[in-house]
Amino acid sequence: MYSIQWLPFISSSSVDRPAPVKQPQLANNYHYALTPFDSFSAVRGLNSCTANGDLRLGSCIHTNIIKSGLYTNVFVANSLLDTYAKCGHIDDAAKLFDHMPDKTVVSWTSLMSGHCQRGAFDEVISIFRRMLETLQPNEYALAVILQACAQKRDFKLVQVIHCYIIKTGFVMDAFLQNSLIDGYTKSGTLEAAEKLMKRLSCRNVVSWTSLISGCVFNGRVEKALRFFVEMQEDGVSPNVITILSILQACSLVNERQVFQWVHGLVMKAKCRENVFVINSLVEMYSINGYFKEAFQVFCEFCFEGDGKYVSAETIATLVQRCSHSKCLKLGEQIHGYLFKHGFFPCTILENSLIDMYSENERGDAAFQLFRKMSCRDIVSWNTMISCLVKGGNSYQALMLLSEAHGNGGSDMVYPDFVTILASIQACSGLASLQQGQVIHGYITRAGLICDTFVQNSLVDMYGKCGRLDLAEKVFFEEMPVRDLGSWNSLIAAYGINGNGTSALSTFQKLKNTGCYRPNAITFTSILSACAHTGLVAEGFEIFKSMKEEYSLEPGIEHFACMVDLLGRAGRLEEAEAFIHKMPIKQGPEVWGALLNGCGLFGKPDIADRAAKKLSCLDPKSKTWRVALSNVYAKANRWEDAAMVRAEMRSEEQLHKEGGWSSVEVRGEAFQFMVGDTMHPEARMIYAVLNGINEHIRDTC
Repeated sequence: MYSIQWLPFISSSSVDRPAPVKQPQLANNYHYALTPFDSFSAVRGLNSCTANGDLRLGSCIHTNIIKSGLYTNVFVANSLLDTYAKCGHIDDAAKLFDHMPDKTVVSWTSLMSGHCQRGAFDEVISIFRRMLETLQPNEYALAVILQACAQKRDFKLVQVIHCYIIKTGFVMDAFLQNSLIDGYTKSGTLEAAEKLMKRLSCRNVVSWTSLISGCVFNGRVEKALRFFVEMQEDGVSPNVITILSILQACSLVNERQVFQWVHGLVMKAKCRENVFVINSLVEMYSINGYFKEAFQVFCEFCFEGDGKYVSAETIATLVQRCSHSKCLKLGEQIHGYLFKHGFFPCTILENSLIDMYSENERGDAAFQLFRKMSCRDIVSWNTMISCLVKGGNSYQALMLLSEAHGNGGSDMVYPDFVTILASIQACSGLASLQQGQVIHGYITRAGLICDTFVQNSLVDMYGKCGRLDLAEKVFFEEMPVRDLGSWNSLIAAYGINGNGTSALSTFQKLKNTGCYRPNAITFTSILSACAHTGLVAEGFEIFKSMKEEYSLEPGIEHFACMVDLLGRAGRLEEAEAFIHKMPIKQGPEVWGALLNGCGLFGKPDIADRAAKKLSCLDPKSKTWRVALSNVYAKANRWEDAAMVRAEMRSEEQLHKEGGWSSVEVRGEAFQFMVGDTMHPEARMIYAVLNGINEHIRDTC
């Protein structure tokens, strides 16, 4: 029979043949020729389909096999079975297997391999048992069953197969010996694998690599490194798989000298041109905090070459290290490299760059990159929303949330826990009760309300909005499980609203539960609550208990709370003396708290001393200069106040941006500054305001 046969131009059998007569070219580099369709051409065509994963062409060949009557040929049937199995159509392979008139060990092995490839290890074992009823397996069938047992981590089954191998005389087969080592290591029995390794007369690179990768797989990294040294002493050179396993082991060990040793070995073994090795080398350094070394490897293989060796995931790891290390310049260089070499659009890289710019306080660059993205996932939206919240742009963050929830452009994303937490934080920053309640309702409908972190954020948000009743409702009625953060949030909410008595009561309840020990954040919250309520004695008692009862060393934030406590109570001399007795280094926090107290009670002499300290500790800050100016103004020292203001105006870095406020009306937020006339109803607003002021004066 003759048939039009499709064959790829790149064929191993055509290497030594003279150039064929030029034939019409078709898509996908195939040519056609009128050739006899026999078992040889059918097997050859199916092997080509298997190698290229071309099941469509394989189905065409299957049709020709049926028409030509070759389906009874066992070699053709086995090739067809192998094609269906390796192309992922295991159900079609199983149907073909069931209808095969003759089955050889190759038939059984192909079907087992197909099931093993898709993770159906129990099915592999079942097929192997059926095969034993009719045929004796060969070394390849035994290797497949060992792989299935290893993936199941079934040590006993590996032992059973090992006994069968000894019984049937395959024990000296090098291929099976390596499969046994791999089976024992992956099933978690390294000792058995090590014993078998010592008995081998000829240990090759596959044997050592199986043992080393098995050790890494089971977390025995020190043992993996020891076997790697023994491999070198045995005169066996590592291959790429060995190097990748060792690089993974080094990442878990986190020892610089080991990193450098393996790095040198990579160069010596000439593996530096392998894409997987280079990616693993960069990740090994970057994940363990050796950013400089990781960046050097990146530069060596990217900036000086054509950049083909580093994957997007590896570069994303480097960009994340730029974020954590605050290396904006390096991050910008990587951004330029990515743009130059055409890595965009790539969502994972763009997300990492947005985070990098955000962490380095370049929200403008982050937002510009976000808007240029062709495809955004939920990570993109979360990163940008979090960036805006951190930068104090809570209103813009909520607008972005509305955009993401509305349609997300063409992205079709849905808010997750990270989105919700950032959004609640934005509402807290704006004290936007109505927006917060809308988000609370969405959380409840979406089934996210049971998350403890979300509930803690809701308590914090309602506290900052001044609705203690709603904060208490979330805490007492909607939280089946509370952690220490829950208690801290409620204590802080009471403190912000000046309800020191309830804060102390909650603190006592926390201690009585015995489930959680108060931490540093708990004490900061309760001390701040005492400061806002004027509970000086109680505050000192709690401060003293930190070290005596809970063995916690007070930090600078706790000392600042105590200074604030004394300052708000008008005991400024005591506060200054308290600062001088501090056992830790005095920071701008404590002197700033003292200066704020001077602003409340008008103590310019103490304010002068606090300002002198702050000028050394925090010379670029505008906050304490404004507070000092207000102290001078309250004491009628107008010239001194004017001098401080003039100093701020003269130096650009000390220039104070205009403050703004916001008010929420029917769910819409309006921002305004002092004397602002930009609102379309400004005249009416000022008329109402003047009327209120007149009413207050008449009442007084």
